[in-house]
Amino acid sequence: KYKEKEKTMRLKITGTEARKGGLQIQPIRDILKERGHETAKDGMEGDLCIHFTRTDEKGYSVAKAGRDVYISWHTRPEAFRALGKALEHAGKEKWREENKGTQGNTGLMFDCSRNGVLKVEAVKEMIRQAALMGLNWLLLYTEDTYEVEGYPCFGALRGRYTKEEIRECDAYAAQFGIEMIPCIQTLAHLRTALRWPAMEKYRDDADILLAEEERTYRLIDAMLASVKDMYRSKRIHLGMDEAFYLGYGNYRRIHGEVKQGELIRRHLDRVMEICEKYGLEPMIWSDMFFVTPGGGDYYNVPADYEWPDSEKPDRRVTLVYWDYEGHDEDRYTRMATLHKKLTDQVCFAGGAWIWNGLAPNYAQAMDATKKAFLGLEDTGVTDSFCTLWLDNGAETPMRAGLPMAAFYSRCAYGESTDPEEMESWFKMLCGESYQDMLLFDRLDHIPGTGVYNEGFANPSKQIFYQDPLTGVFDGQYAGTGLDVYYAETAKLLKKAQKRAGKLEKLFRYYRLLASVDAGKCELGEKIRGAYLSGDRAALARIAEKEMPDLRKKVQKMHALREQMWQEEFKPNGYEVLDVRMAGVEARLKSARRRIRDYLDGKIPSLEELEEERLPYFTNGEEKNASGKCNLWENIVSAANICGV
Repeated sequence: KYKEKEKTMRLKITGTEARKGGLQIQPIRDILKERGHETAKDGMEGDLCIHFTRTDEKGYSVAKAGRDVYISWHTRPEAFRALGKALEHAGKEKWREENKGTQGNTGLMFDCSRNGVLKVEAVKEMIRQAALMGLNWLLLYTEDTYEVEGYPCFGALRGRYTKEEIRECDAYAAQFGIEMIPCIQTLAHLRTALRWPAMEKYRDDADILLAEEERTYRLIDAMLASVKDMYRSKRIHLGMDEAFYLGYGNYRRIHGEVKQGELIRRHLDRVMEICEKYGLEPMIWSDMFFVTPGGGDYYNVPADYEWPDSEKPDRRVTLVYWDYEGHDEDRYTRMATLHKKLTDQVCFAGGAWIWNGLAPNYAQAMDATKKAFLGLEDTGVTDSFCTLWLDNGAETPMRAGLPMAAFYSRCAYGESTDPEEMESWFKMLCGESYQDMLLFDRLDHIPGTGVYNEGFANPSKQIFYQDPLTGVFDGQYAGTGLDVYYAETAKLLKKAQKRAGKLEKLFRYYRLLASVDAGKCELGEKIRGAYLSGDRAALARIAEKEMPDLRKKVQKMHALREQMWQEEFKPNGYEVLDVRMAGVEARLKSARRRIRDYLDGKIPSLEELEEERLPYFTNGEEKNASGKCNLWENIVSAANICGV
């Protein structure tokens, strides 16, 4: 129905100017072109005539009367958000909206370190989307995927950004009033950089830099010099999260025992000195200052806790409180209050939950985001951004995070997230049905996983990758009715696919995943049951019909995933997904061959089928509906697939 209502519009734009702080016409043209519209040439009439006026008052207003739309704006992101509103309601004769704007800075963070490094054009696409959402920050999370002069192994073969690429993106973002902020790592999460023998002298352990060594600070100096040369922003996110084994590796061998809280404080002080040298204003993830007082749990610090002075961070640093899973408003209030004891500069980071497997977890992300904004309302924490991580190999396409980004933006602007309003808003942003895209949530939010899938279950990944003969999850899902559930999901996605626009491939991909999971969730137990009961006819039917059909679907899914990857990301990193998906194809082929060899009498038995299948997730003696197991190496086999 939406596609029938769509029409190409010619818009006449007034009130743009080239001076600093004003609106420029080219970014507007880019947004309109992406949505099939165009700007009217001089002397031509427009289907809509949009008049932009800058004001000193924070926020924006949009008023439509006939063909004329009057937009008042204070910041450029507000102007672009108002433009989006005008496009959304273009069919109405008369319409008006006002918004006081966001309380602080708002933005999106895109993970470009878990194999998927966004192409420059994909970054620009996300900049345009962020602008229409009215967001003014965009962070690229780059652990080692950027150039650092003098350190050729840093990001080697990872598709790292050149300085020219970052500058191009940064300049483009500036046209929309969006500040691009480097988001790097200066302590932990540097496994891929430290894997090289040439980087061994910088290791505390395989993931963490060796603190209090001068060569380490020369490396960090080079990192910050590179960042300073690429981004115009003075802000920089230094990372420093999840360094759980800091001081327990080579540091202990060299320096002996140390209090971890004091060591991270001293390390931060040294990095702060380098930031001062380059005029940078740092922020860091805050968890390492909370884990020890929380007894190992970031979110378990008592409300009345007081940090020793020796373990407090420099109050000039912005602490980023990240929380992707809380469903209790009080938790956010307590954590924000605790952060305020350490610094007045606190930023919140929520999550889009596109990192838990092959499919997004929208239900978890949306409720946690809603509760976060409610819990932080009166705490003084006003800056925020939504993270789009891509853990374990960027298996979920980045564009699958767009519904959550749109949801976050409405929370940031204090707007309703009512389904009907979200539908209208999202169709303008992406040209797709919001409700249709929420169908992707069904792939992991299976019956029995709660209202919000708050346990982060990801059965679609577990079933897809598990082995047909030695399935780690056969004892979990066989006999639970998931074959029927996934078959129904595939039907719903097929209908949605027919309505889809530019994201048709995404719908087709998830339809194929649902169809494959419908066949694979019972496959292992069907093979084993037929073998143990001596039903050779059933074994033959599975080998000759079901397994080849499944393999064809996997091949289609594999080819489609490659196309989508190459559209979003640089080619580096796809080899990991290629190997994983090809492995599913290969095991369906070799398992089929093994069954046929047994049926032909070439081998006496299928001994791997004789061992009992155990449920993977249990609560005491009872089997859970599902749970989180999002690392490929723990899914594909019970055998050792990483390490020694």
